Amino acid sequence: MFKKKDFPHIVFLVFLLLLNACTTDTNSPADKVAPTLMSSTPANGATSVGVNTIITLQFTEQIVLASNPQIKLNNTVVTAVLSHRTLTITTTLQPNTTYTLVVPNTAVSDVAGNFAKEITITFTTVTITPFDISPNLVTPNPSVQVVNLYNFLKQNFGTKVISGTMANYSTNITEAMWVHDKTGKWPAMTSFDFIDHTNQNQNWINYTAPFTLGQDWWNNNGIVGLMWHWRDPLTKSGAFYTADTSFDVSKVSDVNSAEYKAMIADIDLIAGYLKQFKDAGIPVIWRPLHEASGGWFWWGAKGPAACKALWKVIFDRMVNYHGLNNMIWVWTSDTAESALDWYPGDNYVDIIGMDIYPGNNHHESQYVNFNKVKQIFSGKKILTLSECGSVPDPALMKSNGDMWSWFMPWNGDYTESDVHNGAIWWNKFFSYDYVITRDKMPSLK
Repeated sequence: MFKKKDFPHIVFLVFLLLLNACTTDTNSPADKVAPTLMSSTPANGATSVGVNTIITLQFTEQIVLASNPQIKLNNTVVTAVLSHRTLTITTTLQPNTTYTLVVPNTAVSDVAGNFAKEITITFTTVTITPFDISPNLVTPNPSVQVVNLYNFLKQNFGTKVISGTMANYSTNITEAMWVHDKTGKWPAMTSFDFIDHTNQNQNWINYTAPFTLGQDWWNNNGIVGLMWHWRDPLTKSGAFYTADTSFDVSKVSDVNSAEYKAMIADIDLIAGYLKQFKDAGIPVIWRPLHEASGGWFWWGAKGPAACKALWKVIFDRMVNYHGLNNMIWVWTSDTAESALDWYPGDNYVDIIGMDIYPGNNHHESQYVNFNKVKQIFSGKKILTLSECGSVPDPALMKSNGDMWSWFMPWNGDYTESDVHNGAIWWNKFFSYDYVITRDKMPSLK
């Protein structure tokens, strides 16, 4: 039976029990268990580790770093930063290298002073083969100006990136003007599209705009790009998406077919516009049959063989028949296993482009795609971001090694909207000294 006189004794016992509970935990002097390593990045024995990987070690409990931990990476003392249970190693990794990280048994302890055992982690970084860019253009007897342009691209590839814009509906410099209005600088490159030029004798089409605007751009030391959303050559329906036309590109191998003759007629027509640039001494970056492997355009609808055959017909007709020697030929690839199946070949392509739309406000590096396409094509060609949505931050391009030759966001919202790029990002792009704007361009005449 509980008696009132026993109450003080009970209260005292409860107090002792509570005091004991509060002073007994894993970090008390009674704690004799040392922290252990739970995981690391990279893992021990890892291979093909990216050079931008941040080395981290995760422990089983909160840790304390000794004042002079002497943590070494390949026998060189490195700096370590502590955050609760995580140890981050500050260093710059090099490719093609095997590393051994050693954390000595006097470096890391828990709050109670129990030191972790020595930790050794070995890993190997990714093998990066240097580029071996083709020294010459694929066009025989190229013009002086196009050689100058190609040499400029080679000289800056890997260290600087050229800024570019795409004409808003093919035959104007509206996007370039918008960028200039928001930043005070012109992009170095502007591109036009022959999307409507095979539709002849239409008073709503400004057939002369690509040349007249391109000539003015070139006279101001800018670079001119040209592409071609090629509408159905046979029916003239205006369609270029596979879903909207039944045009059979495989007929390119049948010189007697109506399809072949229609394609040749269109090629000859476009060659006439390109000849204006040649006669004026203006080199152009030429990107036909883009995104073929996606299959959504008719030139890719029948698979790689037909598309490659068409590319070679275009090349032969323009270069050998029409004598156009002022063009740099750009093939648009992807990183799929079938990428080489679609490739027209080293003798028909000067530059490999990629069209990448990563999503809204996605300005992260595209080094995974860059390294993959470099590997696929053995580093023989300059790589460029021939079309994109959000442009990768050039600072990340530089740090991650994916310094594309140029970047060119698509027109409209992709250039102007804050959802993709917008004025804030364009000003940021142009704040880097390794982003080439038109005022930084030399005369390539």
